Amino acid sequence: MDFNERTYKKLRKNFDLLGNIVSKPKDGESLKVDLSKIDEIINKEIPNAFKDNAPEDFYEVYTDFRSQYEKFRDFIMYDSLIGKNVVALGGGFSSGKSSFLNALMEREILPSDIDPSTSVPTYIVSGDTDRVDGINIFDSRVSMRPADIRKISHGFGAIEDEDGETVTEGVTLGHLLDNLFLSTPLHRFKNIAFLDTPGYSKPDSEEYTAKTDAKIARGQLNSSNYILWFVQSDAGTITEEDIKFIKTLRAEIPKLIILNKADKKNIGDLKKIANQIKSTLKLKGVGFVDVLAFTSRSEQVADKGLDDFLKAQKAKIIERLEKWNSAVYESNFAANFKELFVDCKNFYDEEIEEESRRLSRVNKSLTLLQQYDDIDDKTLNPLKQIMEESQRNIKELKAIKDKLKTIQDEFFGEIKIIADKVGISMPEPSEIDLLKKTAHDPLEIIKAYKEKKGIKSDPGTVQFLRREFENISPSVIQSIDERIKKTADMIKKEMNISRADIAAFADGAIAANGGAGHD
Repeated sequence: MDFNERTYKKLRKNFDLLGNIVSKPKDGESLKVDLSKIDEIINKEIPNAFKDNAPEDFYEVYTDFRSQYEKFRDFIMYDSLIGKNVVALGGGFSSGKSSFLNALMEREILPSDIDPSTSVPTYIVSGDTDRVDGINIFDSRVSMRPADIRKISHGFGAIEDEDGETVTEGVTLGHLLDNLFLSTPLHRFKNIAFLDTPGYSKPDSEEYTAKTDAKIARGQLNSSNYILWFVQSDAGTITEEDIKFIKTLRAEIPKLIILNKADKKNIGDLKKIANQIKSTLKLKGVGFVDVLAFTSRSEQVADKGLDDFLKAQKAKIIERLEKWNSAVYESNFAANFKELFVDCKNFYDEEIEEESRRLSRVNKSLTLLQQYDDIDDKTLNPLKQIMEESQRNIKELKAIKDKLKTIQDEFFGEIKIIADKVGISMPEPSEIDLLKKTAHDPLEIIKAYKEKKGIKSDPGTVQFLRREFENISPSVIQSIDERIKKTADMIKKEMNISRADIAAFADGAIAANGGAGHD
């Protein structure tokens, strides 16, 4: 075989890979279920319903909602994910996530040090053989060889002739793929699917691309069951950007902080950095499981003491992963889907209540003014116009709320049909279930409400609180969930919240109690 024949063979392999990746679904190669109706609801009906009057954070909530749906599609496209606890790897771009997985598998199965624009979210599951599947931008499932992953990320096709002249330029294909799915017997955790994300970066950073956009990264992590968050040890601590990002993630998802590239520090520094990270996260109110050091370059660690320390740290990481591996899988799709609808419903309830109060005030003013004979229509008309405006606003808000309920029912009806066909549990949760899931601490509800509404503490409410709660009877709240029973004592201890906070908490308690009334 002469050089030209070898060159042709290489070019043909590259062409076959490119053709495979950009292929569209063939006739008969459709999904097990029809997702067209769900796609229409998500991409058209929901945005159209809220285009004129939506919550301020609607875009962020909607982005999370779409990310959750994309993960649901991943489970349908690659059914080996069904029943697996997803452990997502998060952190800044190039924080060592892929190197961590390579070290865990004891073989380089994922490329590292790649360009952000070519990185592809990759699921890794346990399997009998090495196999790679990808989902391209045309929703076509394509099969590849494990070696093709590197070509996709680092580029392929750069072939030189015998004189060193470039025959073809190298190209990357990461932008043509939505996801990669890697099955390997090197994966020791049978019930875990690792999700290697591209990471996040700020829009003004050199690493920023659409794939590393913070909103996209947040959606990917929020759709997981567990999170490994990577911090580089040479940074000295966790960055403020990381903390802000982590606080946007679902608080109920357990997060293990990995102090990566730990071979660059000594034991004393690593312990100091880990303790500082723990203190900072606690101070900022960020929940975490632990902070553990790790290196993927254990063979380069010359110091015996450091080597033993890092091996012990790795053993703790493995122990944590084994616990997550043995945890019973619980699908969080339905609960995460429901949050969009509940958040929007709460927004419209508040808007309707506020507009109703406005209407009531105007109506009272009109009633009082109409008692005077010398008040003419010229004086009353502006108030009448305000009243009519409030009535229109209430009507429009109620119409949107009704439309929201219709879309919600339609969505969960369709999604349950699909879930039943592919074997994913998808009961629609109640709003009370969501409250129980997230409201672990009543005081945190109050603080969160204050922060959301921009309410500042009023020292003048101390006497009011003492008067209202001095002789409160436990029987008043005995039917409410156990974690809410100590609320009165907590409020008295806090002594610096406004009356609006108490009313807001009372509303939350009513919801948790199934709507029981109170005076």
